[in-house]
Amino acid sequence: MRFGTSYFGNRMLKHARKDLEELKSQGFEIILHTYSENDFQFYRKTMKDLIEMSKDIGFEVWIDPWGWGGIFGGEAYSGFLQMNMEEAQLSNRGKRKGSVCFNSEKFRCLMKEWIDAVKEAGADVVFWDEPHFHEYQSTTFPHEWTCRCERCQIIFNEQYNYNMPVEYNDDISEFRSTSILDFFKDLTSYASEKGLRNSFCFLPEESDQLGIKNYKMFVELEAIDDIGSDPYWIVFNKPLESFVKEVTDRVVKLAKEYGKTDHMWIQAFKIPKGRENEILKAWKTMKKCGVSTILFWGINACSHMSSIASEDPGKAWKIVLDIVNDRVK
Repeated sequence: MRFGTSYFGNRMLKHARKDLEELKSQGFEIILHTYSENDFQFYRKTMKDLIEMSKDIGFEVWIDPWGWGGIFGGEAYSGFLQMNMEEAQLSNRGKRKGSVCFNSEKFRCLMKEWIDAVKEAGADVVFWDEPHFHEYQSTTFPHEWTCRCERCQIIFNEQYNYNMPVEYNDDISEFRSTSILDFFKDLTSYASEKGLRNSFCFLPEESDQLGIKNYKMFVELEAIDDIGSDPYWIVFNKPLESFVKEVTDRVVKLAKEYGKTDHMWIQAFKIPKGRENEILKAWKTMKKCGVSTILFWGINACSHMSSIASEDPGKAWKIVLDIVNDRVK
């Protein structure tokens, strides 16, 4: 079993080197660096140096388009949407949302520039983090849904031979799914052609509401090398063992069926005081399921980011380190 963790919130190379060398000595083999739109615009050379440093230290380097376009996971804002509001998803009620349209060619071109930068920096894996349509509450969707922008209406009409309706129906459900599939078929193929591997991280529940209602459609993409998910039981307010087991079993089974490698994420952020041992329970559950790679979000139980820090990050991180060093049974 290989272990990794996410690293974010620091772009000072002197301090990053100290952190990374410590992580390597603690037994981590994979480092995931977030690479936001802000990083791309203002820290591109720094990110290249950070990635090269990580490689020199001995890590396999995964890169995460953190918060890009509001369609990936992560606590990062989208500058693209600030400057290109016309590329945003438009609801059936005519409201622009803080998520880019999956059919935006302008955004795809920018993401390919990002992939070029990731390749130039020497990374190993592009980590496609929790892609999704604009998030609505279950009480709102499908009364309100995206995307019904002019682009989507034109493409829908070409595919279904009638005007895109205002009210949600089965054709819209299918259209949303194929739109996000086409987006990733294009970008994962582009990354693969550049010599990068593609790792796809699904949200832990297949969901018409968020756009990916069938994992298989994406696992079948030839350019995707690795699949995983992140059953954060506290975030989703689910019973730990059954939730983690169900999601992990699904990923491991699909990976074997389609000849992909697999990974899973364990929640090490927002852990309430007194519940730190749940990290250990999640690991034991995943281990029984036979997953090959486990990663933790994120470094030091996210003590440096107050909005998602664990309440006792020292205790939570000690449990993570015990797992990585196999000091627990």
